[in-house]
Amino acid sequence: MKYTRKENVKRAIHFQDPEYIPLLYYNLEETKESDIALIPVQKMFGGSDGRTSEWNFIWKEQDTPFALGLVERSPVPEWEDLKTYHPLVVNSWDRFELGREIMEAYKDRYYIADFILSGFTIMSFIRGFENFMTDLYLERENVEQLADIVFQAEEELIRACADAGFDAIAFGDDLGTQKSLLISPEIFREIFKPRLKRQCDLAHSLGMDIFFHSCGYILDLIPELIEAGVDILNPGQPALNGIEELGRRFRKKVCFGCPTGYQTTGVSGTKEEIESEIKAYVENLSLKKSGLIGLVWSGLESLGATREIQECVLASWEKYCGKNSIYN
Repeated sequence: MKYTRKENVKRAIHFQDPEYIPLLYYNLEETKESDIALIPVQKMFGGSDGRTSEWNFIWKEQDTPFALGLVERSPVPEWEDLKTYHPLVVNSWDRFELGREIMEAYKDRYYIADFILSGFTIMSFIRGFENFMTDLYLERENVEQLADIVFQAEEELIRACADAGFDAIAFGDDLGTQKSLLISPEIFREIFKPRLKRQCDLAHSLGMDIFFHSCGYILDLIPELIEAGVDILNPGQPALNGIEELGRRFRKKVCFGCPTGYQTTGVSGTKEEIESEIKAYVENLSLKKSGLIGLVWSGLESLGATREIQECVLASWEKYCGKNSIYN
């Protein structure tokens, strides 16, 4: 190999003729197989109840594979509460303990600091989702104040991640439903895009890339995300946005990080459907192995996939991407 795993990932992100399409295995126990280590740097669960996030909202108890989503108690139910609200404390002593262990064990990987949730999503949980969606139109001054608190705390964490040796920051900010955007492009441009751009500019100035995840339909916001400075875009449900359409409009403009459909193909697809989806990513989104990262999740069985489907997904990713791909 001409390049280390880290160098190959960077070349794929920045369209610099990598040797192969990199793979990111979500499970840290599989880092040995992965070109990328996605390492959490925020605690979404803590406190005496085990359900309190670092942002001080409390999750509703759920018995599902995805516990992130329903908040039982928000710390700012009334805007008056914003005066005494405290966001996460960046200099938590053990924040990068896992990161140090992974970096020591796997010295040539590309390290991504996973914020898990960020930006708009964090704000909606702090205020309460229904309240917040109304506030966007009726309480702009308070929303802007909350946005400054959240985005500035994230900027502090970005700086700390650079000092800790990370190569990229991963934002998790679901902006779409299954059919449309959660917020209008105008609202995004007015409130969130300038702050996201400031974060991207900061990360870039510190030598890091930005990985941005959003589930749902986000096609109409992708130009805004690219302009803000996102380097790697993970549309959590690529097929929902149209794989060919994503390629036609945005190939060569951003590096895509794509998973197998975890509500469709990756759970109930046939071998032919799984292979066809992954092949479509390669053919529509990548350019000479650049501009694409395969996102491999080995937890599909928890969503109802059979072991055979799970094994087929893993085998298909390794067939079309990675250092042993048929395209190499």
